[in-house]
Amino acid sequence: MSDSSLQTQGKLAEVFSRINMSELPAMSVHVQELLALTGNKMSANYDDLARIILKDFSLTHKVLQFANSAYYALGQKVSTVSMAVAVLGFDTVRDLAIGIALLDDFVQAGVNTEEITELLGRSFLAALLARSVAEARYLKVLPEEAFICGLMRNLGKIIACIYLPVVYASVKDQVEKGRPEDESAMSVLDGLTYAGVGREVAIFWNMTESVIKCMQTDPELTGEDYDVEKYLHFIVDFSNRYVESLWLWHDVEPLMEKYGYALSLEEDEAVELLTVATQASEAIFASLCPAIVKLDFRGRLEEIRTRRVAEPSAEGKSIKDFWDEITAMAKGPFRLHDFFPLLLDALYRGIGFDRVVFAMLHTQGNRKVLLGQLGRGDISPDQVRKFQVVLSQPGQGLLHQSLLTCRDIALTSDKVEALPAALHFLVRGRTVYLFPVCLKEKGIALLYLDRIDEKPKLDKDQIQYIRKFRDFVQKTIEMKRKKD
Repeated sequence: MSDSSLQTQGKLAEVFSRINMSELPAMSVHVQELLALTGNKMSANYDDLARIILKDFSLTHKVLQFANSAYYALGQKVSTVSMAVAVLGFDTVRDLAIGIALLDDFVQAGVNTEEITELLGRSFLAALLARSVAEARYLKVLPEEAFICGLMRNLGKIIACIYLPVVYASVKDQVEKGRPEDESAMSVLDGLTYAGVGREVAIFWNMTESVIKCMQTDPELTGEDYDVEKYLHFIVDFSNRYVESLWLWHDVEPLMEKYGYALSLEEDEAVELLTVATQASEAIFASLCPAIVKLDFRGRLEEIRTRRVAEPSAEGKSIKDFWDEITAMAKGPFRLHDFFPLLLDALYRGIGFDRVVFAMLHTQGNRKVLLGQLGRGDISPDQVRKFQVVLSQPGQGLLHQSLLTCRDIALTSDKVEALPAALHFLVRGRTVYLFPVCLKEKGIALLYLDRIDEKPKLDKDQIQYIRKFRDFVQKTIEMKRKKD
């Protein structure tokens, strides 16, 4: 082992010693035995593999579930592990069993099971996509190797989530404030990235060199002659980042620009492979991460595309340009459905907020509920839908007060916890502005606006423009109601 590797492993050991762990995380006996078969292919046989799997009822059940899924479309029911090995092949069943056994170990070891299962679900999905890409492209990359490398790519992040929850939460908090993940991890892990943690744990576990190499993020595309290991790394990095981008509503265009030509892959084909893999593996995901089964990847990609097409048109516009456009629109026939997106673009791009939400007050029986209708910036449609506050419940005082008194409120990041608990998923590390929309001195809607702490506070001109936009909204709604 090189001096630099020893130094890195020493740092990793030091990190784990801080949480009173005498050594790095250990693997279960089943996973150790399965990995041992990787290094002893010549002597290992089908019976050895079947024997290890059959020791664990849950593992046996999941392997058979997967073998019988539409993913393999075998045309015959696989009823025994030995038959699964005979039909699917030694490598396929071994890699699948390693993946499932590791995931089970991780879920049982962790405290924050929801966060862990989401990470594991995304890793498993990325592994399936990597396998599909390897099968669809003639790159001489073994599909099973792409699967296991794709599965283990985020090992360091998973390890941090389970064994270093304070570190993981700190990194996540910095990322939510706009700092790159690698930079955030290095700041709290003594210069280590998540990939660095994963590589050292993989070395400790005696995993293959391919698995270890593929943990490095964003490999450089070179003009060198074709290299199988290089393309394996490309497939693994692409698959994991593609799944993450769709999951988190990030733009996939930069990723396609980097890997599309190298892998001869179009966006539509990638999402098709991803959708098929998800649907075919519903039995596994139903127990591992049910949210994956419900995810409409095709619809999500279309929304990201629509947002990407719409956003550049606003580039270069000043806040005055937006004001002129909105007032010009109001002079002719228009629909509120068309008016509000332009209003939110003006606040998001014209003034420079990170997130903007327009929420309407609805009456549901005896309850008054503030519901998010439309959002812009670093917020997904799912998060906009989660913007729900029942004003009749206790603990909604500050927001209720804003709507009741029609008073604008600004909160620095150390005060945002005073907002309702239902909004805490949005407000961490943010300066928040609440601008109520009122008719006849009664709140009917709310403009929620926020910026990360690092950005300067709003100046008087910006606040004046926000109020001009809000007052214009009030007049527009009132005018529309009179006409209707």
